[in-house]
Formats: sequence, structure tokens, C-alpha cells
Amino acid sequence: ARHFGIPLDVDEAAQALALRTLREGGSEDRGRAAYAFRLCTARVPTSDECDEILSLLSSQRKRLSDGWLNIREVATGDAAKLPELPPAATPQDAAAWTLVARVLLNLDETITKD
Repeated sequence: ARHFGIPLDVDEAAQALALRTLREGGSEDRGRAAYAFRLCTARVPTSDECDEILSLLSSQRKRLSDGWLNIREVATGDAAKLPELPPAATPQDAAAWTLVARVLLNLDETITKD
């Protein structure tokens, strides 16, 4: 469900964050990880935090490439639909970043910004 075009559930929010990260976070995964983390927590991640995000991204890409998850369904919520992607991004990128975004959006630090 949407209210005034704003995602209301964590899946829609994660999909939107993933696409924004792919559009605005640069062309390298490390830069994207820092960008997405900063959007969620309002601070730059430590090197260790960035490494953890990249490790999660790698494991999710593997799950997707191994067929454990439906790329289109993760990226859009609809197995028959493809997301509108920025140049050079793939549906697998959108799905992997959506899975990472779900984690970032559920961090205690994201939920309880001080």
C-alpha cells in the first residue's frame, strides 16, 4: 500500500532504497554501501561496518544467482515485473541491494535515530 506515493511497508521501502542506492550511490559497491548506510543512520559507516554490508551483499548475490530467491519478486514484489533500473544496473543488483536495504532499515540505529 502507498500513501501519497510513499512506501508504507518495509519491502516497498527496501525496494525504493535499493533503487536510490543504485541511482545515486556511485558505480562501486563500497561507495553504494556507505551511501545506503548514511541514508539510514545519518552517519558514515566504519570500515568494519562497510565490510559487513559488502559481505551481506555478496552472500545475497550468491543466493539469488543460485536460484534460492526470485530476483523479480525481491526487487519489485511481483515475479512478473522488472524494476526501472539506472544505467548499468541489473535486476540482480536491484534484488541484492533490496535484501541489504531490508537489513539496513531494520538496524536499531536506523529505527531509533537519536
